[in-house]
Amino acid sequence: MWAVWITGLPGSGKSTIARELLKLLKINGIKAEYLRMDEIRKFLTPEMKYTDEEREHAYRSLVMVASFLVKNGVNVVIDATGHKRVWRELARIKIKNFVEVYVKCPLEVCIERESNRKGGLVTANIYKKAKERLKSGEKVKGLGEVIGVDVPYEEPVNAEIFIESDKLKPLESTEKIFNIVKNL
Repeated sequence: MWAVWITGLPGSGKSTIARELLKLLKINGIKAEYLRMDEIRKFLTPEMKYTDEEREHAYRSLVMVASFLVKNGVNVVIDATGHKRVWRELARIKIKNFVEVYVKCPLEVCIERESNRKGGLVTANIYKKAKERLKSGEKVKGLGEVIGVDVPYEEPVNAEIFIESDKLKPLESTEKIFNIVKNL
């Protein structure tokens, strides 16, 4: 059993790649649980504030759940920004067969992609709202610190898979991941 953590900036293509990976796994008879940080965070903290403390709690919970699943014979696909290296490294320590997938994408492309996102689990237009907030100094309801604008994203130093999502199609990215996990 294994866990794959797909990490990168909001709008980098993590969720698209994760969903395509799950389809490819299913076609090949491989079951996996899909852990989306957006869903987990919404459950843990219904009134999200996006503070460091809240994020620490959510990411440590994510790692714990993923490690329990893997220990109990369930493959896991994690879809989470995880902007701090320490959280991804904790997963690497706690999960025997851990694969980190870094979805690298220029911020400008992430901003464009994210601007087309419909609302739902995550506030739509987070980058636009964050930049407007920086200019005006006024708080935006439901918008905490935004990774890539207010808070830096700590790039992985030892990711097993590196994907440039502005250069690869989602299926090509998915195949790179699948070729690693099918042998674990």
